[in-house]
Amino acid sequence: MTRARWRGRATVALTGVALAFVIYPLTPVSDVVNSDWPAFATGANLALTDPGHLYDLDVQQRVELEVTGGRQLVTYGIHGILPFLAPAWVALVAVPFELLGTDLGGRVWILFGLACLALGLWLATRPRPPVAMLPAFAGVPTALMMLNAQLDGLVVLGIGAAIALWSRPFLAGLALGLTLMKPQLVLPIGFGLLVARRWRAVAGWAVAGIALWASFAIFNPRWVLEWLAPIGTTVQPASREVDLPHLATGLPAGFQIYGVATLTVAMVVAVVALAWCRRDDFRAAAAVLVAGGVLAAAHALPADLVLVAAALAIWGRAAWHDWLVLSVAAILAAVTPAPVPALVAVPVMLWLLVRVVWFTEPRPGLQPASPR
Repeated sequence: MTRARWRGRATVALTGVALAFVIYPLTPVSDVVNSDWPAFATGANLALTDPGHLYDLDVQQRVELEVTGGRQLVTYGIHGILPFLAPAWVALVAVPFELLGTDLGGRVWILFGLACLALGLWLATRPRPPVAMLPAFAGVPTALMMLNAQLDGLVVLGIGAAIALWSRPFLAGLALGLTLMKPQLVLPIGFGLLVARRWRAVAGWAVAGIALWASFAIFNPRWVLEWLAPIGTTVQPASREVDLPHLATGLPAGFQIYGVATLTVAMVVAVVALAWCRRDDFRAAAAVLVAGGVLAAAHALPADLVLVAAALAIWGRAAWHDWLVLSVAAILAAVTPAPVPALVAVPVMLWLLVRVVWFTEPRPGLQPASPR
């Protein structure tokens, strides 16, 4: 059988998987309560009723039980619940969905995330045909994002829009504001822009960040200080983290936070250095920064591997075995206890970064226009 036929069959199969992802949230099999949606719905509920206690875990515990109709999650998070610990603007994004009710709102929230992911991948892979985004959209990381009702689709949309608008740096920076839904995953992008002195893009990103901060500061001016206290609780030795800094949680209790912080800074610097090695190829450099953001994050779960899939799509030269290895790593990370997810995912991400940095050549036809 010719390579063209194999490629055609693979495209049909991936299209079928992509359609299944879209249909799944509409079926009774999908249980939105046993996902991360109750946490976002709790944040949305408090944004409407009690913004001054958005990060009060005792208040969250009461509200989350109301959101779920008394149902408790299969897996407890922190304080006996899956708490809302995202930036406050995420709660505002979730408000329209929470107003639909927990069940319907959660299903629409998942579909919204998938739509954002698809649009972000399409923007990031242009001018290649839409089929180029299929391996990233129809992979295991997308399934994990969907099952966990996570926000990574909005992050990918921000990255894809920034790539599409790269010839207009300030607008590209504004688009990157969407990545602040999960700011811990985009630290190398921010540092990379500073190192490359892309000041207009940095300015646009800063404006977006200030606007997002102000959107909730209207209701609670102290929300940032209230947020900083509990976010450290997300880094736990027992959580299924896929980032390298998580390995520092194996240190004695008094040294864990310092180990995580040190590894995070060191990995951000290392990722930006690797991207600098491919500064002659915009897509390779961008792929390194995006995938490296997951590797260097202080908090990254298996669902966040969808950003690594997006990075491979941005690169545009991934082989079938790259997608296979990433999918296998995502499956293992999702079903094994800590620290196995990190021990599996970290080497895979390092290997993919090596692939991008040392086994690619510039592809001028796929470079975005130079910033004006």
